[in-house]
Amino acid sequence: YQRRVRGGKMVKAFLLSNSQPVSNSELDSLGVLQWKLDADNYESEGKLKKICEERGYTYKDVVHIQNTVTPDYEAKLKIFFTEHLHLDEEIRFFLDGSGYFDVRGETDEWIRIHCEKGDLIILPAGIYHRFITDDKHYAKVMRLFVGEPVWTPYNRGTDTDKFPIREKYLSCLKNQFPKKAKFSIKRVTVSSPANFDTTLEKYLGRKNLLVLFKGSTTNGVSWCPDCTKAEPLIEEGLSSLSEGTLIECPIEREGYKGNPDHPYRKHKKIQLKAIPTLIHWGKVGPRASLVEDQCADPAKVKDFFESVLEH
Repeated sequence: YQRRVRGGKMVKAFLLSNSQPVSNSELDSLGVLQWKLDADNYESEGKLKKICEERGYTYKDVVHIQNTVTPDYEAKLKIFFTEHLHLDEEIRFFLDGSGYFDVRGETDEWIRIHCEKGDLIILPAGIYHRFITDDKHYAKVMRLFVGEPVWTPYNRGTDTDKFPIREKYLSCLKNQFPKKAKFSIKRVTVSSPANFDTTLEKYLGRKNLLVLFKGSTTNGVSWCPDCTKAEPLIEEGLSSLSEGTLIECPIEREGYKGNPDHPYRKHKKIQLKAIPTLIHWGKVGPRASLVEDQCADPAKVKDFFESVLEH
């Protein structure tokens, strides 16, 4: 596929069905946001730093996608090009190369967006989409995330249509997305149990202080199936809060499974029994919690966020 030329100008986005151009305002209405940055001098430029601060992005890494270098290139592309959604935003900054993001429009039509060097694109949580490289077969991309990264794709099906995040997206689509909205939930990741107390101390006393103990991830996939199951329900609850802080404590499988002396299990105020565990933390300690399968119970999660926390 090549970008289409209309009236002497390169068209950034177009309908796959008939090559009709799609404007930036139409993409805005879908919740798809874009910026043009200086890929060679983004640190001194300052725009990326400002966007990260405004939107709460605390994690970043850089990945290369190239047909002559990337192991199992074709297999990976097949995964990327399978229609799916995520429970969180997908944020990509093209440092070099190019590629296509396809997103579903309001009437479920495919809209193709050509991203090139310097393009920063944000796809909202809950939107159906896919990605593929263009004829250059090369992209160097920075991935950004709020807190610990989770890249889990949920391929489209009747079950994903009922995901709370999908229903929320459709509601936003109907009622119009706020332009370049800021996050209301601050997310902090504790890298190891040794850093827990000092991190917690910084946020004690804040409104809606939550602590989430969960399995760590590899390439965005958690080793803990119960954590994966609970994730969409917890994210839906977080989205209902006007303000709050989430301290995420990812736990490595090795050193935790079958170890009664794990630091979180021995911690006097935590005494972790299982993961996932979500705790509402007050000034002097835990006030309420959801443990293991409770985190995947829609009624219990809803009650936790509605009756325990401030809105």
